[in-house]
Amino acid sequence: MKTAVSVIVPVYNVENYLAKCLDSILAQTLKNIEIICVNDGSTDGSPAILAKYAEKDSRIKVITQPNGGYGKAMNSGFKVAEGEYIGIVEPDDFILPKMFRTLYNAAKANDCEIVKSDFFRFTGNGDEKTLWRVAREDKNYDRVIDPAQEKECFRFVMNTWCGIYRRDFLLNNGIDHNETPGASFQDNGFWFKGFCCAKRLMILSKAFYMNRRDNPGSSVANKEKVYCGNEEYALIYDWLCKKPELKEKFIDVFMMKKLHTYVFNLKRIAPQFRHEYIRRFSEEFAESYHKGELPRGIFTNGEWNDLMLMIRDPEEYYYTVERERIKVSVILPVYNCEKYLRQCLDSLTSQTLQDIEIICVNDGSDDSSPEILKEYAAKDMRFVIINTENKGAGAARNKGIEAACGKYLAFPDSDDWFEPNMLSVAYRTAERDTADVTVFRSELFDNESGKSVHCTYSLRLDKLPDYRPFAVKDMDCSVFRNLMGWAWDKLYSRSFVLSSGLLFQEQRTTNDMYFTFMSLYKAAKITTCEQYLYHQRRNVSGSLSNTREKSWDCFFNALCAVRTELKNMGIWEKYRPDFTDYALNSCLWNLNTLGDNEGMKLYEKLKTEWFSELGITNAPREWFKNADEYKQYGQIMNANDDYLAFRLQKLRFENSQIKNRLEAQQAASSPSAASTMSVDAQEASFWQRELEATRNSLSFRIGRAITWLPRKIRGY
Repeated sequence: MKTAVSVIVPVYNVENYLAKCLDSILAQTLKNIEIICVNDGSTDGSPAILAKYAEKDSRIKVITQPNGGYGKAMNSGFKVAEGEYIGIVEPDDFILPKMFRTLYNAAKANDCEIVKSDFFRFTGNGDEKTLWRVAREDKNYDRVIDPAQEKECFRFVMNTWCGIYRRDFLLNNGIDHNETPGASFQDNGFWFKGFCCAKRLMILSKAFYMNRRDNPGSSVANKEKVYCGNEEYALIYDWLCKKPELKEKFIDVFMMKKLHTYVFNLKRIAPQFRHEYIRRFSEEFAESYHKGELPRGIFTNGEWNDLMLMIRDPEEYYYTVERERIKVSVILPVYNCEKYLRQCLDSLTSQTLQDIEIICVNDGSDDSSPEILKEYAAKDMRFVIINTENKGAGAARNKGIEAACGKYLAFPDSDDWFEPNMLSVAYRTAERDTADVTVFRSELFDNESGKSVHCTYSLRLDKLPDYRPFAVKDMDCSVFRNLMGWAWDKLYSRSFVLSSGLLFQEQRTTNDMYFTFMSLYKAAKITTCEQYLYHQRRNVSGSLSNTREKSWDCFFNALCAVRTELKNMGIWEKYRPDFTDYALNSCLWNLNTLGDNEGMKLYEKLKTEWFSELGITNAPREWFKNADEYKQYGQIMNANDDYLAFRLQKLRFENSQIKNRLEAQQAASSPSAASTMSVDAQEASFWQRELEATRNSLSFRIGRAITWLPRKIRGY
């Protein structure tokens, strides 16, 4: 039987991973393959493992040679390969069973020289993995691409090991690996040459390849290999110069890939080498610019501006790069929070993630908060203080976004505090999953009782997809019901926020609902942390959340903004039921938690205008997930009474519910029941206080008198 695919495995000191790699290749559903293992002078147990597997399966061929580097090992395998196509598997990775059959079938059906697919990155045994999309956008998948006609394909993820390559295509075009020492960047030349010469390329929207990221011996982990990328691109340039027709056609994408690789390498190498590396970086691109080999059109505006700065002033570029080492910009709106500000700032300065900046936006405070900020800024250079007139937390956060330099953004509140590893855990998780939004858990601290409880409703892991990262389109439940519209329990990619045009609404309260929910809907990758990392302080006198009477209509403005953006995104009809359900939830929560004066105003607005404007009035019953909420909505719409009668009925119902729960808990004896009782007892205490306050209010007593007759008739 003719060999369909020759699988090349370059082997050098990988005894801990090699068996799993070989087992995965032998388990391929495509059986007519050969497995060419090139032992490149290994000094560990790898040769013995290869010998053992070669005895068991005749499809395994072992080549042994002195250590010559990755490129030479790959070329040695190519020379003896007999397959119609060639595949590559790194010896510390493994592949899923259907990989080569799927790639081969697609290549044959579409007469392709190259077929690739997505891949997973993983650590450990592969249980936790992250999907990497090679072609980046849906439109680039599952169709034949001619790279000369669609040069955006040169922005695809550059790797060689999640695809197959027709062998006669490689031979006819002289496509192989540069045989430089070691194992760094030699795949760049192979990838680039293949894309330049291919006429029929396809990327499949499936993932089969498992790429390990925790091998300490991996070449990418060696931070002292400074100029190997430069050497590789010098060799690629020489190859182009020998093929003038290809050079004229592809010099622009060559320069783009060279820039991407140099920027990646700059971040990878050790800090002590970066200054000198930027000087060489600048010299090389300046030479290309003056030779007319640096066309503007292929670069994005950001890439071109950075490139011009690097050519013009490498010292300034170096400073800019150092600024980019900031991993997280913490944006903290501060307004009259002197009582709690020090605890908040102490918990930020003690974060285990040190590469952060702390942007404190003083929103016109008239207490001692500005002096406290100055004190901390004098001791810690990571502080940036911005002073503005009072416009609210939304405007303050937008100011912070403008000033931020970090790769990620965090938006804590200034009366809260945080676990020392909050930013470290969130950052590592975001990096692992290349996430746009990372959500973590929080604890709720009652400022009156001094007790904390886990917030179980802000991140309902059991309702979310069982893989990370995911997008809203992957959820089979409402994002509104299973992730809260708070910004402070999340970490955001700054580039994602900027490219999406996301800003906070500049209103007194509910200024983060639009930002948070739209970030979730726009995010291509959402991930989560299971740890409880954030402590939110509640029942703080004078806080905005406790003084919503001054801005009782802000939530309605936020809902309208969310609805408008869902329509602008073209996804309104799909998510209309979820939004309508959440709109009712938000309306009732605000109604049930406002004081009497503003509660009366909101009650009338909801009943006469807003329920209808938000699409609740004519919505099907099945859109609403909570039966109690829908029942309360029906009571409001069907009642002939005023707000005070509604308030009395509501408090009686809530009081009876609390009594029933307390009686049930007192009858229970398990420790878990006792724990639950302590939480519900706090809730009961709150509602008892609310009930008493309402009963004692003048408006309630007047209302009791006015509504005496109708209540008498109904038996109240």
